[in-house]
Amino acid sequence: MKTCSRAEDQGLISITFPAIGTGNLGFPKDLVASLMLDEVLKFSSKKNPKHLKEVVFILHPGDAPTIQAFTDEFNKRFKTQSGTSRGSAASSQQSKGPFSKITSSSGMHEMKMGGVLIQVITGDITKETTDVIVNSSNDTFSLQSGVSKAILDVAGPTVVAECQQLGAQPNNGVILTQPGNMRCKKIIHVVGQTDPKKIQESVKGVLQMCAQNNLTSISFPALGTGQGNVQAGQVADAMLDAVVEVGGQKSQNTLQLVRMVIFQPAMLTEFHKSMVKKEGTDVDTQKKRSIWGKMKCKALLTWGKADMPQKDEDFVIEGQQVDPAFFHICGGSQARVDQAKRWIKDLILKEQVSNSITDDAILNLSDSDRKCIHEMQTTMGVSVRIEYNSSREEAMLTIEGLSKDVLNAVNEIQKMLRKARDKETFNRNVELASNMVEWQYQQQPGGKYQSFDPIPNFHLEQALERKLPHVEVSFQGKMYKVTLPDGPATDTHGNSLKIRRIDKFAAQPIDSLPQHWDAMPANTSCHSCLIQPGSPEHNEVLNLFRATCPNNVLKIERIQNPSLWRNLQIKKNEMELRNGHKNNEKRLFHGMCHTTINHINHHGFNRSYAGKNAAVYGNGTYFAVCARYSASNTYSRPDPQGQKYIFLCRVLTGDFTKGQQGMIVPPAKNTTSAQLYDSVTDNPSAPSMFVVFNDIQAYPEYLITFR
Repeated sequence: MKTCSRAEDQGLISITFPAIGTGNLGFPKDLVASLMLDEVLKFSSKKNPKHLKEVVFILHPGDAPTIQAFTDEFNKRFKTQSGTSRGSAASSQQSKGPFSKITSSSGMHEMKMGGVLIQVITGDITKETTDVIVNSSNDTFSLQSGVSKAILDVAGPTVVAECQQLGAQPNNGVILTQPGNMRCKKIIHVVGQTDPKKIQESVKGVLQMCAQNNLTSISFPALGTGQGNVQAGQVADAMLDAVVEVGGQKSQNTLQLVRMVIFQPAMLTEFHKSMVKKEGTDVDTQKKRSIWGKMKCKALLTWGKADMPQKDEDFVIEGQQVDPAFFHICGGSQARVDQAKRWIKDLILKEQVSNSITDDAILNLSDSDRKCIHEMQTTMGVSVRIEYNSSREEAMLTIEGLSKDVLNAVNEIQKMLRKARDKETFNRNVELASNMVEWQYQQQPGGKYQSFDPIPNFHLEQALERKLPHVEVSFQGKMYKVTLPDGPATDTHGNSLKIRRIDKFAAQPIDSLPQHWDAMPANTSCHSCLIQPGSPEHNEVLNLFRATCPNNVLKIERIQNPSLWRNLQIKKNEMELRNGHKNNEKRLFHGMCHTTINHINHHGFNRSYAGKNAAVYGNGTYFAVCARYSASNTYSRPDPQGQKYIFLCRVLTGDFTKGQQGMIVPPAKNTTSAQLYDSVTDNPSAPSMFVVFNDIQAYPEYLITFR
């Protein structure tokens, strides 16, 4: 119970336990299963946790007796729950839940969730008269097939032109246009999805956009059931879950009608089944599963590590929801009442502000920082929302509340972000120093030299660069004063150690900087050089790009960063010695948003931020074999002028194998060796992409600007 309480206090949503004490300690397996379930259920009932939603018991697949003990205990408890108490709970909710009974007529089913009417009908969405009609399109909002073609044909050329204009600008996968010839007020165009979870997020975003624009009714097609080939039942569940999530928020009070228009009558049955699941139930039952339900599901099904839940590509941490205040206004006439309403609304809007911070450092906030932000919502009276958008590689934090409170909260959060940025910069500098030099000490005279840990290694190198006569470093639990540059290192008791510095550039023969590079300007660590069109260098890069991508290339620039280049050469030499061959480097493509170019040019690729667009094969930096893949809008987002960017990179792929979701390093080459693969890929026999997990394993050699 204490462990669950601590996880709740840290804001964690899940926790995993082994079968404690059933191994060498020899505790009775049935007693352990009973006690552990008792404690978790006691925690769930007494604490009513807001964060912790999932408890997982991991049992070794070869330990049949323990598996049987937990299975018996779960069956005993949960069969009772599902057979009796759940039935009574469900029956009691029939009368009080905000989901009404389903009303059906020819070609239509409807139910109410609080003040929102949900309808599923068969028909033609182009003839709908709701405030909003939703169009499922492609990532450029130019899809001319299926329902999208039907909507654009009716809407007319002005809407098509508006889609082209807005689609070329940065967006988060959803745009709002005028209706053209349609009988609605607005058309919301969304990028079509083939994953039910992403469909749910897409519908949620559309509904929130309606609330923000004071639109009260909306018509959806059956998203993803056409060219996306998603099962109608999965789509129905996803869309209704999104309505539950948004409609259940007290602040989203403009929505009155959500209509799902089904073109194929056969699909109506699947949507009706999804509505039946929610008939008469409570919103909170739909929005938040108890630990009880989550624990039962995971513990019965999850026996191995491979079944552990994986982190999603996108995430949103919603801000604290505040119960609204109600004003009852009485007046001598409706005009006087309306005047009072406008005055109150203007007063609230004048004091109520929203401030958004876009910063990659949000992803690196510590647990204590996140806890402080969570507590800040109560102590300062603000709401803080954190989200990461993988398509734009953008982390955003939004603070809402009274202007004075928001200002104070922003100041505190900026301090946290500065600290997170400083820590990330420090860690990268430590890693770079370790790649360039190695400081060593000799424990005993005549003994073998040993390497300093990375942090004291960095402090020693930093002090040498600053030409300090000595520096204090901590290692082996002691503080040593090191005389530079040749030592010794002396502790507080006068004991001395010999030290030495190994320059990895000198220790390993590496190629000098490429001969075709331009001279580096004075006092610059990175230089971008425009490549002359028609030159052999320009033609080589252009041909590699056009081999799979027909887009119009505007310019090609060579990126000259001596530090990053030398680091790559060191890693390449090391890889060649270890692998016993020289086929370790490939030229691959990497698409990115224009806002990250300068950072990559100066600091290289950062695996802490990379791989967010598609982390299916591991949490590293992704590179594509074909330029066409990296040039898609998913990875290379257009800038405000409609220009797009990708890097042609030198990537040390070395020996590789197939990757898996959740990997943070490549797997071992075999079970008897600690040696790891150098990278992973989607298909070892015919790779289309590679993932690397070391920042110095890739060099951004050329920047290609195109349309």
